[in-house]
Amino acid sequence: MSHITHLYHLSALDFINTSTFPGMGPWLPSYTASDMIDGSSTLGTALVTHYVEALAMRRKLHTAGALFSGRQPIQNAMVPGGVTTMFSTTYPLTPSSTQDYDMFGPFNAADTTTKFTALLKDVRTWINTTYLPDVITVANAFPAYWSQGVGCTSLLAYGDFPVNSTGTLFLKRGAVKVLTPQTFSAANIAEYVDYSWYRYGILDAPGLHPYSGKTEPTKAVSGYSWLKAPRLMNGTVVDVYEVGPLARVVMTHLSGTKVTVTDADTFNTGALSITNTRVGSPYTISNLVTQALAYVSQPVTSVYSALGRHAARALEAKYLADAMATWVTQLTPNAPCYTYKRIPKQISVGAGLAEAPRGALGHWIKIEGRKIAKYQCVVPSTWNFSPRDGQNNPGPVEQALIGSTIGTDSTNQIINILRLVHPFDCCIACAVHVVTPEGKEKLRFAIGLDGRPANIEVAE
Repeated sequence: MSHITHLYHLSALDFINTSTFPGMGPWLPSYTASDMIDGSSTLGTALVTHYVEALAMRRKLHTAGALFSGRQPIQNAMVPGGVTTMFSTTYPLTPSSTQDYDMFGPFNAADTTTKFTALLKDVRTWINTTYLPDVITVANAFPAYWSQGVGCTSLLAYGDFPVNSTGTLFLKRGAVKVLTPQTFSAANIAEYVDYSWYRYGILDAPGLHPYSGKTEPTKAVSGYSWLKAPRLMNGTVVDVYEVGPLARVVMTHLSGTKVTVTDADTFNTGALSITNTRVGSPYTISNLVTQALAYVSQPVTSVYSALGRHAARALEAKYLADAMATWVTQLTPNAPCYTYKRIPKQISVGAGLAEAPRGALGHWIKIEGRKIAKYQCVVPSTWNFSPRDGQNNPGPVEQALIGSTIGTDSTNQIINILRLVHPFDCCIACAVHVVTPEGKEKLRFAIGLDGRPANIEVAE
């Protein structure tokens, strides 16, 4: 759902001129560039139609999620240790004094699976027949972006979705430097604040691991961001890493233990894949990557680009959607849906590494006296949109902008910058976390027209 939303509802207007459309959102206000696809042309009309269809795909996927969580979006059924709804063969039942009616899902297990599979089938077919071809359409119309927005060429993925009892991950964990896998340890993560509006203590090391991290806001003269700068340490070398769909796809592509899935075309005769024929079934992510690059006549190194990021997001959407059709049949009805874990009395620490749609997501916690003593998040946008670090290395997005061609016309420059930045799918609200246990106000500020904080008031 997130990947479909990204192309159509967050990035499409970077490429389509909708100035002739009715003066209403989402078409206005907008910037236009001289090389945009005319929204009133046959091709432009088709893309706008797909924009609307993508809203229906969002709804279908939200509905599919609600079958298990009871509510989408903003579902509230996930709790530490499991979920609050049971995948049950016996629901619906008549409530009685001995039954907890609320513990079951909206349908019994068989109906839930059937309804989920039908919704997923529609989405899988649409990915094949619309999403993938539209990415190719954009790539063919704007081929220069295969070499624009290269970035740091180092990728990090925490991996996700174990597919068996031994923990084999569907999306692989690891680091990649210029298409060469590297060893990865979460112990080597460090966060720098040299160019952020935060401060560490006088005795603190320049870069703190999230377990020791501090989030003390300040208006440092040298700062230019409310984001910290997470990095991977290679000895004394501070390495910049990009996270997100590109990192996951490349890491999984380079893995020696790829998981095979069944193509959607097995149940939808005539559905399109990348080359208007079936990609092959079963297939792996490497089959998709190889076929996609051959279709657009690009070398594998071109994945480090604005279009490479869009393509990786689309390929991952297909790969994951096809896998889900099998996963839903593997769910065990009437199994426990919640595992209780006692809060430890002793001082304890823990960490969770997972993949959000935008990329690698890490949470680190320290518990003392059965209360949270420290909690630090390092979210995907903190990695990608981070400022410079203690060794003056720009973050991934900064590096993608440096040296890229944006033209001389001011309006074109705005659009060209958006085309470079949007593929990273930023969420600054996710990346900035400033909280006190007492809930007291720490700072009050206004943002000036230059993006810098002004009128800072420090609470006592």
